[in-house]
Amino acid sequence: MNILGNFFVARVRVFVTTGLIALVAVTGVPVLAQEAESEEQSILVESTIAEGIDPSTATTVDNLDIPVDQLELLVKPLTVEELQVEAAAWLILLRDKVQEIVAAEIAIKRENLAIDEKQEASKAVEDAKTQLLEAEQALENASSGTPEYEQATEQVEKAKETLREAEQAIVSVVETIEESQEDETIQEVIQAAEEDEEIKAAEQVLEDAQAERNTLSAGSDAYVALTEKIDTLADALLQLETQAEQLKTEVPGSDSYQELSQKNDEARAAVNQAVEAITNPEGAADTDASGADNDASPNSLEEEGEALEDVAADLEAIDDQTSSADAADQSVEQLEQVSEQLDAIAESQTDLKAQLLENVTRLQLDQGAIAERLNVVLDALEKKGGDVAAYQTYVDAVTGVELDLTDTQGLGIRLVSWLKAPDGGVQVGIGLLKFGGILIAAMIISPRLGRIVDRLLSRVDNVSTLFREFVVMTTKRGVLVVGALLALASLGVSLGPILALVGGASFVLAFALQSNLGNFASGLLLLVTKPFDVGDEVKVAGYWAYVESISLANTKLKAFDGSMISLPNNTVWGGDIINFTHADIRKQMFYIYVNFNQDMDIIYKMWVELAKSHPSVLDDPAPGWFPWNGHYESYICIGLSAWTETDTYWGAYVDLLKMLQNRLDELGIELTAPVQTVKLDQSGNGTLQRQLPSGSESA
Repeated sequence: MNILGNFFVARVRVFVTTGLIALVAVTGVPVLAQEAESEEQSILVESTIAEGIDPSTATTVDNLDIPVDQLELLVKPLTVEELQVEAAAWLILLRDKVQEIVAAEIAIKRENLAIDEKQEASKAVEDAKTQLLEAEQALENASSGTPEYEQATEQVEKAKETLREAEQAIVSVVETIEESQEDETIQEVIQAAEEDEEIKAAEQVLEDAQAERNTLSAGSDAYVALTEKIDTLADALLQLETQAEQLKTEVPGSDSYQELSQKNDEARAAVNQAVEAITNPEGAADTDASGADNDASPNSLEEEGEALEDVAADLEAIDDQTSSADAADQSVEQLEQVSEQLDAIAESQTDLKAQLLENVTRLQLDQGAIAERLNVVLDALEKKGGDVAAYQTYVDAVTGVELDLTDTQGLGIRLVSWLKAPDGGVQVGIGLLKFGGILIAAMIISPRLGRIVDRLLSRVDNVSTLFREFVVMTTKRGVLVVGALLALASLGVSLGPILALVGGASFVLAFALQSNLGNFASGLLLLVTKPFDVGDEVKVAGYWAYVESISLANTKLKAFDGSMISLPNNTVWGGDIINFTHADIRKQMFYIYVNFNQDMDIIYKMWVELAKSHPSVLDDPAPGWFPWNGHYESYICIGLSAWTETDTYWGAYVDLLKMLQNRLDELGIELTAPVQTVKLDQSGNGTLQRQLPSGSESA
């Protein structure tokens, strides 16, 4: 009872854990992600990772990009206890990656919300500007105290109300930004996206500088100076890329990870300095007369929030001063500036969202790679008797990818990012091309190789048509099977599990289909030993017919009346097989019964003369005869023989039979029937036993 209770509690804990994690991944509620993080981790460790396991001692996670085939070899000699440690380490890595993806998805949702609110604010500003222009014209054309003036004043108030709506939308965006700044996890994700944007900007600066260098005279001072700066920036970008790749292979939180993180920051600072040297060669900020930076686009989330606060303050000031025609005119000019600021902020935020989408796509690819390696460890653990149910439940719960179909821009960016990723669409496309190419090649090679094998076997003596057809068919299908396996291997599919599955299925089928396998073995023996071939006249299993075809399951015979007879190969191989047409020539035999006092020399001369007169009868072997009387009864059985070619056997048989009948009649030779002996059974059962005379069996 206690065991069942503990099992039930463990299952409930697993269900609760995976449910919470899946809920966080789908809904993206930041508060829940933050408050439940420590609790989820404890539940995860308690329900999925067994007690006493220290994931920090794992050895296979030293290189997160380890090839799958190498990981399979590494885990092969490990014991169940060691595999549990490795599985726990990979599971924690998967959980951390899922948390990164969740944080990135939350940041994207917040960016979508902020972009929507800014669009509403921008639209409200445009509406307010339009209303103020109309109010300005109305105030200019109306006199104070008139109804027209009052109506124009109402238009001004309506415009001010619209301004307040825009101001409220801006305030809402600022609150969203401040909330993101307070969330450390979200802030880290956004900071990573901003750093990636800086790298893209640095790459663009490098391209622009290279284009500018092409316009300079080679060897000039400006050309040389710019070349040095370009080389410095290119080297810095290369160093940063190298550090980033090395950092990806390290386990987060390890000493080597911290060391590489510091080197990565230093490489990033070197890139920024190289960019500054190209964009600001004089060392002074590019500012206008007012001392403000000419680039109105904010460069970080903090700067974006400050810019939006300035916009909200400007809108409030415009609202306060809009009361007359002159003030309305001035407000329209200020609204145009505000609109430009909003456009710049929106462009910056759209770029940030695009970078977040690229990052989350890359994280999802990393998550898939970690999950694949975790499954390798789990497969090895399960084969050795370990319990992997809780691990597999967690993996199934977090590895799904859900897309926001309403965000068309996000879908496009995700698709492009997936296509550009190292393990993304381009590689998948190349793999599919290889897959299709190998299959097409196998389909082209299969019939050609079959024809080559057919021609080769046709030149070999004593190879039956059935065996040749079987080898040709096996060759064709074998090429297709090998091609399919190679095509799957080109997609990165491990053939080991497939072959193991086929082997296991074959083992089961061997018991379920014993009789069929017996027919299969008998069919192979019939093909190899070649007791008959297609078209041969045979007598098997009591049937006298022609061989129509033979497969690995049965043999088909065509009877003399045209009916088709299908016999299992076991029946054919297990009984007597008489092949009447195995040679090029075939012996004709006729048995006649004459009286004991008949002159046999006359019969012999008659038969030799008759047989030699037929064009199908061969001279060698010559026609012959053999008289027989086993017990000196009142008759003699004479066997008349002649040889013909196998192809003309039955035609010659009919002719010789008719000729024999006529000659016997001409010579007056009377035939007699063999005497039959009938004995009464004395056992009392009332049956009769009939005994034919000796020699009559041959007839």
